[in-house]
Amino acid sequence: SERGLQVHNRYLVTEDDQGMVIIDQHALHERILYEQLRERVLAGTLETQRLLVPETVNLTAAEAASILDARETLASLGIEVEGFGGDTILVSSYPAMLGSFSPAEVIRQIADQMMGGGKAPDRRDLVDELLHMISCKAAIKAGDRLSKEEVTALLEQRHLFHDTHHCPHGRPTALVVTKEELHKRFKRT
Repeated sequence: SERGLQVHNRYLVTEDDQGMVIIDQHALHERILYEQLRERVLAGTLETQRLLVPETVNLTAAEAASILDARETLASLGIEVEGFGGDTILVSSYPAMLGSFSPAEVIRQIADQMMGGGKAPDRRDLVDELLHMISCKAAIKAGDRLSKEEVTALLEQRHLFHDTHHCPHGRPTALVVTKEELHKRFKRT
């Protein structure tokens, strides 16, 4: 199993054939979650939880309309919404991995994102944006202390997906310091 060390509660340090690898824990976890979510959404196997008491979310009229327009897309991500009269939306189910966030907060953020572009994004772009948002929210943050087991699990999952070199926002997840570079810095030739 892969060994790694957490540094400053932000970075994971490990090695590969090339040299020393320094990984941004949030960026890597976000990428892994994004890939997992995408696979599950495409396969229709995303875990959702029904809310015991559906949550009402008050929005502007335009926001409420844009959320209701995207109902089918949201449902494919496990977010079930319906109109509740006026500018209020009722949320009755929710992706399980967002369990620690309030549905209202997430719905508002989705509405923001949909209104932000000026025009309604098409279905594929919207799904992708929402996957980014969910994976970013659910990923471990910079500053989170990880156990040895968590570090190992995270490092091992790097190899399960094709592009874990960048987070969904395009930032690199890792930095490689080659053996040659290390030798040079330590004046060992």
